[in-house]
Amino acid sequence: MNHERILAVHDISCVGRCSLTVALPIISAAGIECSGLPTAVLSTHTGGFKGFTYRDLTEDMVPIMEHWKTLDITFDAFYTGFLGSFEQIDIVCDLVEQLSHDGTTVYVDPVMADEGRLYGVFGPDFPAGMRRLCEKSDVLMPNLTELCLMLGLEWKPGPYTRGYVEEMLEHAEAFGAKRIVLTGISYEKGRVGAVYKDYETGETGEVMRPEIPGYYHGTGDVFGSALVGACESGLPLHDAVEAAIDLTVDSILDTYDSGEDVRYGVNFEKGLRDYAIKVYEGGNGFAMTPVDSDEDLRQIASMGFSVWCEAYEGMVPDGQIFYMLKKYQSFEALRNQVDDRGYTYLMLREGSTPVGYCGFVPDDRGLFLSKLYILKEHRHKGYFARVVDHLNDIAAAKGLECIHLTVNRNNRNAVEVYRHEGFEITEDVDTPIGGGFVMNDHIMERPVRKRCSYRRRRRRWTVSGGGAWTSSWCPGTPTRTTPTTEPPWSAIG
Repeated sequence: MNHERILAVHDISCVGRCSLTVALPIISAAGIECSGLPTAVLSTHTGGFKGFTYRDLTEDMVPIMEHWKTLDITFDAFYTGFLGSFEQIDIVCDLVEQLSHDGTTVYVDPVMADEGRLYGVFGPDFPAGMRRLCEKSDVLMPNLTELCLMLGLEWKPGPYTRGYVEEMLEHAEAFGAKRIVLTGISYEKGRVGAVYKDYETGETGEVMRPEIPGYYHGTGDVFGSALVGACESGLPLHDAVEAAIDLTVDSILDTYDSGEDVRYGVNFEKGLRDYAIKVYEGGNGFAMTPVDSDEDLRQIASMGFSVWCEAYEGMVPDGQIFYMLKKYQSFEALRNQVDDRGYTYLMLREGSTPVGYCGFVPDDRGLFLSKLYILKEHRHKGYFARVVDHLNDIAAAKGLECIHLTVNRNNRNAVEVYRHEGFEITEDVDTPIGGGFVMNDHIMERPVRKRCSYRRRRRRWTVSGGGAWTSSWCPGTPTRTTPTTEPPWSAIG
């Protein structure tokens, strides 16, 4: 990884996880030198504490900058957050002009408003001043309120139409930023999330989750800092957003589980290791992506053939393996499951390399895990647990009570791994499947663990405006919930 130096321009609270006390360790965890330019020093942050001290450092910012100039110090990236005055905005604009080089990236989080209102410390003319700084940004990270105020547009409470959000993204192109991550977006009641757009490539994306109630101080700073570190580490925009989301939500859930006073911010420290691994890998980490293209389904069929022939030789007759591959695992069968039976398939990837897949469908019993296969050379890396965590999120979002599956009674290794993840045998079934073959299976179930009682360790979360965090991608309701009898026969990771 190339050595980089990022300058974070924020206030610093002596107690309370926010601003510089968050940016410095998180960006450093990404393997990047993070310098700080404090705009103010507070005894505590302002969320929930009374009587805090505040010392404005505006008069110190220019001398610091001038000293850096004498040392020929430049920065590879700037990351700005809360700025308390027009004077500080002007200083930061000069800072960007004078201490940049070709290739410097400017990240701006225009912290000043939420829920349609400016924060009380700002006057109505402040958004115009903040817009000047945003026009120097390469990556803009506002919530919808901040975007509307800077554009002079009327803010509307959600839920929104996608057309409205797309229109806002088009308006935001006027800032000249290369990318935008817009938080506080809701398309339906109870679901919130974020959208992003790369104006250079045209790439857009959205991540929506059911809303988690409560307010947690400092989550915006955790998310912004983690996003900056991930982007500067070379992750693609989508992966960078995911890395930031992972850290933020894990921090919130750890704080909830611990019962700690939320005034002190969220417990992000425990999640730094996983975050560092993600960004150091430069996008080569584990990911789960929904698929239904013919190309991907053909690749899934090919992987299934390889896994079944390797894993179940001697467990069932060869003739039964090939019969079941054709009946349940061929491209034609997979295509039918997606189109006519409401199945969702996830491709499991290590970076850009497919390493396995899973298939599932809601039914009358809960969430049916039909298939979970991981290639031999990629097992024992913890991927199985990550998939199960993700399926738990999906089932919880749908209000389902359990995840259930069938597994061959001779597949003792799979049974034990499922037990380790909380599945228990509920009954045995012998199911004729045609061709003179019978499946001799255990049915295993695991209750869905509710969001706020389960300490989540894994991926795929995003943030909404105002500190409300929500879970990521969740498939739509299937066209049918027909129960199935086909086994997962999992090759365990």
